[in-house]
Amino acid sequence: MIYPDNIEEFFGSKDRNEAWIAEAIWGHRLERQPFSALMLEFLGMAEGMFRQGKLLSNTRPGENPEYVANRSLQLRNLLFNNPRMEEILRNAQGSDEESWITWLRVMKESASVGEHLTPDFSYLRTRFDTFAELVSVVRLLRRIAVDPGSERSWTTQFVFPIGPAALYEAILEKGEGFERTRRVFTRTGELAYLMLSRASEPLRARIRESLAPSFDPNTSRNKLVLRLISSPEPDRGDSKGGTYLPYKKHPAFDRMAEDVAAILSLNLPDQDAFQYLQPLLGLHLYLYGIETANYMQGDSQLPALICEILAPKSDLVRKAAVGSYLQNDSLGAMAVRKFIDKTAFADTELHKTLADKALDDLAKKEYLAEHLARTCAFKKDRIEAPDPTTLTQKFYSFADRLYRNGTADGLTALATGCGLASKRGTNRYRYAPTDDLLRALVLANVNAPLEESAFLSHIHKRYRIVIGPTEAKNEVLNYLFDETDFKKNRDRLAQHLIGMGLAHRMSDACTYVINPMDSRE
Repeated sequence: MIYPDNIEEFFGSKDRNEAWIAEAIWGHRLERQPFSALMLEFLGMAEGMFRQGKLLSNTRPGENPEYVANRSLQLRNLLFNNPRMEEILRNAQGSDEESWITWLRVMKESASVGEHLTPDFSYLRTRFDTFAELVSVVRLLRRIAVDPGSERSWTTQFVFPIGPAALYEAILEKGEGFERTRRVFTRTGELAYLMLSRASEPLRARIRESLAPSFDPNTSRNKLVLRLISSPEPDRGDSKGGTYLPYKKHPAFDRMAEDVAAILSLNLPDQDAFQYLQPLLGLHLYLYGIETANYMQGDSQLPALICEILAPKSDLVRKAAVGSYLQNDSLGAMAVRKFIDKTAFADTELHKTLADKALDDLAKKEYLAEHLARTCAFKKDRIEAPDPTTLTQKFYSFADRLYRNGTADGLTALATGCGLASKRGTNRYRYAPTDDLLRALVLANVNAPLEESAFLSHIHKRYRIVIGPTEAKNEVLNYLFDETDFKKNRDRLAQHLIGMGLAHRMSDACTYVINPMDSRE
């Protein structure tokens, strides 16, 4: 996985980064974002590539696949920067003309559409028979707002992607115009797209065929959105790119693609599949993160995920789940140190220079700083040190801090956002999958009634998820393994699945996991 022939160097400048360490291991970049933004950013890139005729075309690490995202400024103003619409309708007391005149004046004064559009929304009078009809459509679309009630600016609020016109990038107001922001769309969704673009061609073809209809501009739902903008297509920003995924191949790529293809193959109406894809994208990004870190330690397989199905009180399963999470959480910091040791400090010329008695500490420190700048894109002014030993110690701490504030925090956000990890009932994170994640796993992995033990064996082999006693016996430390506790854990899973309509208990007491959305059932 992590060997020279499978990696290509980043194509862009590293000047904006304080160092290039986590980025070299996991990509540029995996950071915390609102979990809802993951799916929206992924779909935004997919839709942009679809318009170019390149949806899920194969990409390489050394390339910079660029796309143009929608900005949809008129739509956003109507939905999220239009607080007086309902009030104006009420105050007009049935006078349609008065409603239009007042509202158009207010929008002309308050709407923010940048330099390429005008705050004149009078085109809507030809699209709607009455002002009340316009209000009704705006009200309807506001109901599908993502993360309703959040205090984000109107430029970083979104709606459920019912069509390509409802997909747009995050921006911020700047002066009289707007600028792109990476504080909401942090590139993590683009990393998910790049992972799928490097899956095997048969999987990419399946996903492409199933995903493309979601980007059809001629659906009734998309046409509803288009009624609110003046042009045949949404306004768009500049080309965007710069996201980097280091590996040509990785076990995580096909694993993610298989689940995405499975969900899309259910042929759910409209964009209903997206609610199940979202937790799976988060799960697979998290698995990619810990699998890559584990590989850096010399272990080529996924680490185990010991999961508690929420219990009424603490038992050995919970303690094992906490320990499992903490163990996997520590892998990234060890991977960062391993990368530094191999990339920077294994250099024989460096050791020779630092051992040269003819050089004083200042000269050695300067040489080491230059070496770290070359190998890790380190900004030399970030650390003050009198000698190479102090600089080395401070650099390890500096790199660890960068990782914990960036990629590590992003992985935590993915684990909690997708429903894999939780603090419910405790003050520490542990693996405790939510019903939404369990449902997505069933829908992606079950296409015929599957006996419970076979299901548990399957998700263990595929994701290293440990729930029942059979799998736990070989994965859990002896002092944390209790067969009775893990049997209870397995039984709680069965109860959850039965309650969600995802399992049946037969007369012989056997439980079968089912996928009620699969037409082959």
